Amino acid sequence: KIFSVPFSLEEITNNITCNIHTLKNLSKKNIIKQAFKLNAKGNIEQAAEYYKYIIDQGYQDYTIFSNYGFILKNELKLKEAEKYYLKAIELKPDLVDAHYNLGNTLKALGKLKEAELSQRKAIALNPDFIEAHSNLGNILRGLGKLKEAELSQRKAIALNPNLAKSHLNLGN
Repeated sequence: KIFSVPFSLEEITNNITCNIHTLKNLSKKNIIKQAFKLNAKGNIEQAAEYYKYIIDQGYQDYTIFSNYGFILKNELKLKEAEKYYLKAIELKPDLVDAHYNLGNTLKALGKLKEAELSQRKAIALNPDFIEAHSNLGNILRGLGKLKEAELSQRKAIALNPNLAKSHLNLGN
């Protein structure tokens, strides 16, 4: 089989599928670019290694912290995910997705009051965030605030009448 030989650093960095030790030879910009690329392609394990490496190098970027938090949440490392979402929010307080994902993480940790605040913040930043309204409704139901939970689910349904999970949540 014949393999093409890259002729520029750009081609080399765009085709990286290396281990973490080779990262020391790349710029932070290229490592971050590669981490995003790996994440987008679904190579989550390697993307996580890249994110962790760049965080350990002291790089302060809200996107890195938020993306790494999302990976940790999906791995059910909820306490760690919470920490990285909080850092992302510290760096960019108006980061809607970080507030939303933090709310979901806090809910999974059983911290319903904190989860409510996070979902409300996401909604304040983006009033048309359907999933945040729906998730807030679930959190409010867990807190025994049934009338508020109903209103949140109805808001989600008003924003998207075809969202089956909000109809189910409203029924619950």
